[in-house]
Amino acid sequence: MTPHTPAPSQPGLPPPVSTLANREGLARCLNLAETVCQQLGLSDDDMQAVRLSVEEACVNVVSHGYKDREPGLLGLAFHVVNPHTLQAHIQDQAAPFHPDQAPIPDLLADVDDRPIGGLGWMLIRQMMPPVDYISNANGNTLVLERHLQQPLASPLHSTPRP
Repeated sequence: MTPHTPAPSQPGLPPPVSTLANREGLARCLNLAETVCQQLGLSDDDMQAVRLSVEEACVNVVSHGYKDREPGLLGLAFHVVNPHTLQAHIQDQAAPFHPDQAPIPDLLADVDDRPIGGLGWMLIRQMMPPVDYISNANGNTLVLERHLQQPLASPLHSTPRP
């Protein structure tokens, strides 16, 4: 799946979102995440991890990726890889930013001495490892993977498209 053309929807899942990276587009992505979590019947912990991680990643695209630029593409698609694994694919055409470049926050430092922000990538890495990132001429794709606490009851699964 490239940022220009989201993969077709996986049978049984809502179609991917391809929208502008603005507040309305962010709301569409968050609604898709909520719908997928509810439709799959995820546990509360899995649902919270997926929703929070997708929200953090999409907010980063909207707030930082397109900073000082007109909003561009923001895409989101979900794939059930197997009954134990759910992936979120987030695409954009913003300035590349590899998650490994995000500084690791010093949680032992005094709150007054820490910079504002910086916890999002730490949360994403903890809740949805592994985090894969690809940037090329077509844009950026971030793949977040959740190893589910309870396997899905539905036989819905397929191999995600790159």
